[in-house]
Parts: sequence; C-alpha cells; structure tokens
Amino acid sequence: MSQTEDVEALISGLVPFAEKMLKEHREFLPFGGHIKPDGEMVLDGAYDGEELPLSQDLIDILLGNFRQRAANHELRACAVVYDIRTIPPGKSKKQDAICVSIDHLSGYSAHVIYPYKFTLLGKLTVDEGYALHGDAAVFPRANA
Repeated sequence: MSQTEDVEALISGLVPFAEKMLKEHREFLPFGGHIKPDGEMVLDGAYDGEELPLSQDLIDILLGNFRQRAANHELRACAVVYDIRTIPPGKSKKQDAICVSIDHLSGYSAHVIYPYKFTLLGKLTVDEGYALHGDAAVFPRANA
C-alpha cells in the first residue's frame, strides 16, 4: 500500500467510530489505530487507570506506544483520534471537531480535522474535512 492508501485506510477505519460515539454519547475518549508492516489495520485504545481520564494523558499513552512500535519497525502508519475545538477555515467561531493526527513512515504527518455540530433535534452533522501539517510525533519527517 502507498502512503495515500495507508492514510485513507486509517481515516475510513477510525472516523466512523468517532462519529458513532458522538451519536451515542455526544463525546468520545481519544483512541487510535495503526497499520502493521503487512498492511493489517489494528485499532488501539489507551487506559491510565482513571475512571475519568484526561484526554491528553490518553493521547500521550497512544503516542508513546506508537513511538515504541515505530522504533521496533512494527508499524508503518498510525493515527490518534480526539475531540478538539477549532475555528474552521472560512468561519469565525470555534466549533467542535474530530481531529485525526496521522503519522506515516514516509515522514508524512497531518492533522485531518472534521468539524461537527448537533442540530436542535440532536442529529450529528459532520462537515468536510481539511488537513493541516502534523507534528511528526511518531516518525521523523523525511527531510528532518
């Protein structure tokens, strides 16, 4: 699989779960997924022992796990999915959004953001996603 195929597989495999959690609970805890060298996609969760964990703590656990696996050549792409508040392009107010932070062995790194809102009747609507440069939190950038 190519970098693009890996990224698309992570997004299509992870975003629907975030949407499902939002529809059922109006929130979700950070979670992730990775693609093994053979192309198999695996979902990843994190637990810090707390009943009400801080999102950043779970993100840190997931990233630490991914960094270790990357160092051991056990994955070629990974993503952490979490809830954020952001001002989408063309908007002036902060809005809730699903953020998918993706890192790929090739050095590609991006935050793919899907703004969402609930209608007055409680129906979830998710806007078209947009991408921002990522933090290269797992694999170093190819030109770094």
